[in-house]
Amino acid sequence: MLKYLIFAQILIKITTSFKCECSNSGIACLEECDTGTYCYTTWIVLGGDVVWQGCKTTRTDLLSSRQCQTNRKGLVTCVCDSEKCNDASFSVASDAALIVPKTVKCFNMDLNQDNFCFGHYCTFSMEMIINDFGDLIPTDIRAYRGCSDEEYSADLNSVNMCSISGNVISCRCNSSFCNREAAFPVSLGHLCYLLPTDYQGQYARGCLSVSDGAPVETKKSGNFERYKYCDKDLCNGEFLGEGFAEN
Repeated sequence: MLKYLIFAQILIKITTSFKCECSNSGIACLEECDTGTYCYTTWIVLGGDVVWQGCKTTRTDLLSSRQCQTNRKGLVTCVCDSEKCNDASFSVASDAALIVPKTVKCFNMDLNQDNFCFGHYCTFSMEMIINDFGDLIPTDIRAYRGCSDEEYSADLNSVNMCSISGNVISCRCNSSFCNREAAFPVSLGHLCYLLPTDYQGQYARGCLSVSDGAPVETKKSGNFERYKYCDKDLCNGEFLGEGFAEN
C-alpha cells in the first residue's frame, strides 16, 4: 500500500484551485466555479457584450502562445490564471492577435459531400471493438461525423489527433472532408485513467490512447478535469485523497 501512495504523490500534480466569475448570456451563475488552470470570458466581438464567463481546464499552457482566440461566429475568448481574474475589469488585451482559424467543409453524418457542414474542425467518432491482439474492429453502430467551432480545444494544439477511450475512437482534424474515417492511426496503451465514484459508489476506469503525432502533453500523467491519468501497468486502482491505492 505504501509504495502505491508514494508513487501517487510523485505521479499526480497537485494544483491549487481558484475561483472564477461565472455567467451565461449575462445571467450570473448561482456560485463561482473552481479551476486549477484558467478563468475565461467570451465576448461578442462587434458589440463587446459578455456572453459567457467560467472555468476552463486544460493539460497544456494556453497563456504561453494564445491568451485570446476568436472564431468564425464573431466570438472572442480570453483566459487568465488567478483568483476571479475574469471579473468586469477583464478585457481583450491590446496586443492580442485575433486571427480567425480557417473554415473547412466536413462530412455531416453521412458521406454525401453535398450534405456538408462548415466548421473550424471536422469531427469523427465511432464505437470499436478491440480484440486480444490490439486490432480495432468497427461495430455496426453508425459513425458520427460533424463540425466543431470551439473557442479553445481541450488541449492546446491537439486539434489534429485521434484518441481512444473505452471502446470509442474520437478524432478532430482541420482540413476539408478529413472526417471520412479516423484521420490518424492510434497506437494503444498510453495512459490508464480513473474517475471519482458515481452516485452508486462505482469507479469508472479504463485506458486512454492517442494518435502518434498528438502533443506530448496528451500522453503525460496528471489530472484533467475529473480524470486522474497514470502511465504504469494497472496503476488506476482506487483513488484515495491525492493518490491511487491498490485494490
